[in-house]
Amino acid sequence: MINNSRLDQILNKVKKHGYSLTPQRYEIIRILAESKNHPSAVDVYSKVKSVYPMISLNTVYKNIAMLLEINEVREIKSFQSAVRYDGDVSPHAHIICRNCKEIIDLQVYDDSNDEMTEIYINPKLKKEYNITGYNVEFFGLCNNCRNKTSN
Repeated sequence: MINNSRLDQILNKVKKHGYSLTPQRYEIIRILAESKNHPSAVDVYSKVKSVYPMISLNTVYKNIAMLLEINEVREIKSFQSAVRYDGDVSPHAHIICRNCKEIIDLQVYDDSNDEMTEIYINPKLKKEYNITGYNVEFFGLCNNCRNKTSN
């Protein structure tokens, strides 16, 4: 299911930065805005190619680079798999299955007080650094993979 407000937010920012909204670009953005499985560029390419057969993988990479530049997509660089992309740029962490590479969003942000929850940052570091962002990844085995290994 598409989150129209998220899709609209990205589209508005793309236009605000002076980029044209081609049908292929719209489709790339739509896929990233609605995706909950954190697709790779090749995954996005496969989905867009089914609608626009003439699109190139290079076009997908260029559009993702533009979305990264305007901070409307996050890169998930896990040492275990290809780079994946997240259309949700709100503060959150990820849980990554070491076996099947599934990525699940994990909320670590409390909207009520604009603070990260249960992540301790040394007060000295808070004084020495202007923390502008974070990237938190947890690794483990999802239930499906854990059940397969126990059988």
